[in-house]
Amino acid sequence: MMRTHKIALYAAPLLLLALAACHRPSPARGRRAILDDIGRTVLVPPAPRRLISLAPSSTEILYAIGAGDRLVGIDRYSDWPKATASVAKVGANLDPSLERILGLRPDLVFITTSANTEATDEGLAHAGIPVFVSRARKLSEIYADIEAIGGAVGREEAARALTASMRARFEKLRARWAGRPPVRTLVVVWPDPLVVASRTSHLDDLITLAGGINVADDSTQPFPTYSLERLLARAPEVILVGSHAAGAPAHGAFERLTAVPAVRDHRVYSIDGNLIFRPGPRVVEGAEAIARLLHPDRAGAAK
Repeated sequence: MMRTHKIALYAAPLLLLALAACHRPSPARGRRAILDDIGRTVLVPPAPRRLISLAPSSTEILYAIGAGDRLVGIDRYSDWPKATASVAKVGANLDPSLERILGLRPDLVFITTSANTEATDEGLAHAGIPVFVSRARKLSEIYADIEAIGGAVGREEAARALTASMRARFEKLRARWAGRPPVRTLVVVWPDPLVVASRTSHLDDLITLAGGINVADDSTQPFPTYSLERLLARAPEVILVGSHAAGAPAHGAFERLTAVPAVRDHRVYSIDGNLIFRPGPRVVEGAEAIARLLHPDRAGAAK
């Protein structure tokens, strides 16, 4: 995955700086302090009403906890639920329009370390716009992020109810596969160059809960690049290729690797990338989808 939140700060054009000055709020009057996922103190209104999300996972969380109707702007790739179709778009994750964002007069903007750049964070800060940064690399951090976002928008109870529901569904899934030999699994983030999900990503948790074992346990990077030789050595029994809106190459890219058990046994599957890659509420559905592919002998296993 791209290292987006470490990109150097861009120089804001004079026009945008002028706009920022027009929209700069009073520093702390009538505001409350919250902590975002990277430990920063963010000053927000008691009940922020005008929200902008620049990452699909944050957008899905806000809708899931009942705050989606407060969104006045979202990134181009926030496409779920259907209600997002009527929300103003402010650009892509990597280069949203600061001018459009300022024009929407947000009380609070949500970004993530996995989808957005440090330049966006800094540009919004210069404009005096409160920014909540999400960071969710493992399942436990997804729970924490949901509850932190709930606290930021005054939907704490709804956020706790959501994480409790997710935990219950995951526990049901885990219990179903307890005691069965785990299926050696590889999740492909992108086929060419080959990028996979390692043990330090939340995908590892999903695989485990679905009754698998992640064969990409040899890297400390969440999404390392693999060589074909490395893939052969890891010998996955199942390969799951996540789909992308941008159009990732088909899983047929693995057809010639017949020495790999997953290829030999015709167990290379496509899976909805939005369910498994976005660290939000729908990762439960993603894990259930993984379980159905790992255990085809028990149809409906995740239901």
